Amino acid sequence: MRQYFLILADAELELVPTRIVGERCVLNSARARNKIPEKMLLDASHHHPAFGKLRDGDRRGRPDLVHMFLLLSLDSDANAEGRLRVFVHTRNDDVVAVKPDTRLPPNYIRFVGLIEQLFDQQVVPSRENALLELRQKVPLATLVEALKPDSVIVIDPAGERTPLEGAIASAEGERVVIIMGGFSKGTFSSDMRKLKTKRVSLGERPLKVWTISSKTLRALEVAESVPELPPKPTKKKPAKPAAKESAAKKSSGARRARKKPEE
Repeated sequence: MRQYFLILADAELELVPTRIVGERCVLNSARARNKIPEKMLLDASHHHPAFGKLRDGDRRGRPDLVHMFLLLSLDSDANAEGRLRVFVHTRNDDVVAVKPDTRLPPNYIRFVGLIEQLFDQQVVPSRENALLELRQKVPLATLVEALKPDSVIVIDPAGERTPLEGAIASAEGERVVIIMGGFSKGTFSSDMRKLKTKRVSLGERPLKVWTISSKTLRALEVAESVPELPPKPTKKKPAKPAAKESAAKKSSGARRARKKPEE
């Protein structure tokens, strides 16, 4: 059975950076939630006024994208059938490994609390039952290499315009890694040159993370339903002329043996 590994790469999932922990919007948010500022997830919906002090501030603080990606992936047929493993790789090279039987809270506020707990404890809910596990300082190339893939597909607007299900169906080997971006704008910040990949574009129109997730999961189903080509019929080898000649001689000899001797 073919195994797929779906990676949300360079996702904008991180704790509040030290540079802005003292900003008013961050302090107000921490007070309202009774949290320590530096232990909160950075969230553009609450902390956007301070983003001018951050590099790439126009794309950071999007845990909502990770939430939607995980809900869709974990509820997919591929995951239910045991053919999919899901990973989240962040801009800071943190990697969240998600077990297939994980049931995430559909409520966004509860999801944020769960991920904040993960950053604090490294595993949730416990080490004995680690449904979510956080691994730090793992570049994207290192993660992909650890999965030992036979093929790697990257969904990239700059890639080749081709049907994704066709690219998946024609991928070599039994272990296929599919990488998609976890950001709202821009391109991958990881060095993709270290990866030997096939880049596939889903079109010229910029797509949201949840749209790309849906299209990718649907492409997995379609690719798996493509019937295998029947084996080519084997051609029968013609009988050797020498064998025919030998058989003819035997037959002629038998007819002569059956003739009566002349009187």
